[in-house]
Amino acid sequence: MGIIVSLAVVFFISFMLIFKLVYSGNKDEPENEKLSFFGVIFVVFSLALLPTGAVAVVLFVLVGSTNAINILFSLQISTNQVIFLAIAIFIYLFSIDFIVEIVMKYIVGQRLVYFFVIMLIRILAFYAIGLFIGVNQNNSLIIAVGVSIIIFLFEVLYFLKTKQK
Repeated sequence: MGIIVSLAVVFFISFMLIFKLVYSGNKDEPENEKLSFFGVIFVVFSLALLPTGAVAVVLFVLVGSTNAINILFSLQISTNQVIFLAIAIFIYLFSIDFIVEIVMKYIVGQRLVYFFVIMLIRILAFYAIGLFIGVNQNNSLIIAVGVSIIIFLFEVLYFLKTKQK
């Protein structure tokens, strides 16, 4: 249920922002090229699905990796806690983590050490998020390490792929 609410909020925000843009742009069009109100709604609805879909993919990857760690280590964490944990990790990754990455790139540089430092910072952040949501300490640490390693592997593989080109 948490994922559906989160995606509904993302869709609503996207819809409102895109509606403002399309509606004001449609007013400036010549009379014979203007869309009807329902046409504007259809275009806005279609365009709002794109960012919602992107957020949905990322959320499902985070929920999947968190759930995989939960099943792999038999942590007995409820589905609601897994969903809230994934949403909180998503919010962290696209807000605070971005700033941390920029600072670490400046301090450490873009080397393999950078990825290890970022992974350790993420473990600490994910652990704190898990504790905040109500997951016990051991389970929170296991999930933090597991999800951080999965993200670490994706980033290192992407880095090595771009480095070869």
